[in-house]
Amino acid sequence: MRCVILRTFGDKNTFAIQYEFVGNPFNENSLNGETWGRFEFFVYGRDVCQYKREDIVTPFQWNLIYIVEWFSENLKHILSDEAFPLPVEGQNSLEIIDNCLLFESDNDDEFDEWFDTKQEWEFKHSWFSNRAGSFLPDVFFRRVIGKIEIAWNNESMYSSEGISFINPIGVEYVPLGIFEPTIKNFIEDFLDNLLLNSKNKCDAEEVYQKIKKLIK
Repeated sequence: MRCVILRTFGDKNTFAIQYEFVGNPFNENSLNGETWGRFEFFVYGRDVCQYKREDIVTPFQWNLIYIVEWFSENLKHILSDEAFPLPVEGQNSLEIIDNCLLFESDNDDEFDEWFDTKQEWEFKHSWFSNRAGSFLPDVFFRRVIGKIEIAWNNESMYSSEGISFINPIGVEYVPLGIFEPTIKNFIEDFLDNLLLNSKNKCDAEEVYQKIKKLIK
């Protein structure tokens, strides 16, 4: 699939997504492989996904369909004002998740239920579970009144692979009215480009229709 021009959604100084399709280095011809691209995720001027390896600063690249699918399936949970499902307090998502780990119980069923609930919330509020083998950072998204909290701590993430993130830690709050349209505009543009350029037309049309329904 041919490359498309770099596209930016939002304002980098507040919240923005920037992406472009590039040639798949593994020569994958499937629909997923056609979505290989560069992805930049700016929160108040900082690209959360950029990292350094062997002293080379590198933008995140992978099959971007995994990020698009995760956002399309979980945006409703991110935008929801439902409280955290466990009786745990914290100033932000990072503290809440850390404090969950302090739970102890001699009852195996109770212990398993606690951590199953924690994990289910993480699946809905962090894209990490959909990284598909990539160096995608662990980032949490949750609604706090009229804003979306974006929190991450990747100081030691993938350190065994020689990866160090340029902006490893942060907790920021983006207005809901900026976050939601930025995500949706990115997804819609991604789908339009995929449908236009894909050689797997039937698969692309199926994904297009499925995701369009999810983000209505």
